[in-house]
Amino acid sequence: MFLVVCATEFELQPLLEKVNPENQGWMSLITGVGMVETTLSLTRFLEQQRGQIHTVLNFGVGGAYKCHGREGAGLLEICLAEQEVFGDFGVCHVDHIEPLGEHLLHRSHYSLDPDLLNKADTLLQENGFSVKRGNFVTVCGVSATENRGTMLGTQYDGLSENMEGAAVARVCEEFNLPLLEMRAISNFVEDRDIKRWKLTEACSQAAKAAAILLKGLR
Repeated sequence: MFLVVCATEFELQPLLEKVNPENQGWMSLITGVGMVETTLSLTRFLEQQRGQIHTVLNFGVGGAYKCHGREGAGLLEICLAEQEVFGDFGVCHVDHIEPLGEHLLHRSHYSLDPDLLNKADTLLQENGFSVKRGNFVTVCGVSATENRGTMLGTQYDGLSENMEGAAVARVCEEFNLPLLEMRAISNFVEDRDIKRWKLTEACSQAAKAAAILLKGLR
């Protein structure tokens, strides 16, 4: 059975309006925002449902890094994670993040299931979605300046920023579960101006893509 994981009800609700999980053979979980709540909620849920879940789909919205010298993601474009990174977990300098020593953490980078990723990419493109693939960067604090976004995007070759994905990846590794992470771009990581954001539209776009994935990957 698929487990669909979202940080907020705002992100999950558009999918529930399109597809009834009871009729489609999948379950959903709202974890709360950030890595701590995500780790706690997802671990508790998987312990309770041990053996019932075979794959995790983490979806929602994300911010796109402005890329210099390469093509980045556009507003409302669908992005798939090839790798998740704990982006600002370390020593935060002005121009870079210095990772903690290896003896202090499990790992900072997590590669996502390549077979699942390739199938999802094909499915979405066959259904008319423009798809970008790349590294997702999970942060404790949302980047509110273009300088910070440029720094993180450059250091990690990052495509998109979020606050939960690396925590989901860490828990899925612990439970030996394949993970697919998909996000629709709601804003650029730049000097913060929420009037330019498209949160509602991005949630709708992510829900459309998630419905296709749940049907096609099942």
